[in-house]
Amino acid sequence: ELKSLIDEHISGMVRDARTITKYRPILVGFADALDPDFLKLKKFINSFHRLPTDILPRARTVISFFIPFTEEVVVANERCPFVAEEWAIAYSETNHLIEKICSSLAIRLGKEGVKANWELPTYNFDKERMVSYWSHKSVAKVAGLGSFGLNQMLITDSGCAGRLGSIVIDALITPTPKSKIERCLYLVDKSCVACVERCPNRALTITGLDKHRCYQRCLEADKAYSYLAESRGFVGPFDVCGKCSVGPCSVKTPVKA
Repeated sequence: ELKSLIDEHISGMVRDARTITKYRPILVGFADALDPDFLKLKKFINSFHRLPTDILPRARTVISFFIPFTEEVVVANERCPFVAEEWAIAYSETNHLIEKICSSLAIRLGKEGVKANWELPTYNFDKERMVSYWSHKSVAKVAGLGSFGLNQMLITDSGCAGRLGSIVIDALITPTPKSKIERCLYLVDKSCVACVERCPNRALTITGLDKHRCYQRCLEADKAYSYLAESRGFVGPFDVCGKCSVGPCSVKTPVKA
């Protein structure tokens, strides 16, 4: 079955990844490429947000997958006054792992007569307007992997500390039921604002996110960790912060169904 092949391929690549970063079990969701919620992204994100058919003309299904970091990576970033080196490495390594997964999966699916295409896991956004051409976290929501929190992150059943990837294929796979659970404690009963309190430069507030302030902080981390590429062989970028991802929703959903 195609679904099992996809699940096993992604899981195997994460399991066998030669990365310093360790991961928890992945989550995979599927969405109908013609789901009207993709059209809504043009309204809620930006008018030039791509549709699955912009990525693959005969798109039938969008595969979304979440690679969650281990709790050790989360704790390191929570304890570090700046951005933890472990978090910066995890961000970079996982972005490159996602690229490898998409490329490898496309080749494997090609052997089954299935065409595939994808967008990069990062740097697929307009730096002037700070809006994405293809929002992996919004795509993941359409694919049933979770719900958004106050931190503007997608909270999955395995939390929000990790990285998302997606790939569009021309074969039909039964869509994953969309999540009806509200996973953010603030949005449920306003009992948690940990992400807002931990934002180092007040880019995140209860009323929204100043993306330019957020990105400025990320660029500071990229500069600080440039030595990882220069002396230790890691491939950047390291423009990440993640302080909004190390609260009660980092490794699980804090709201029970």
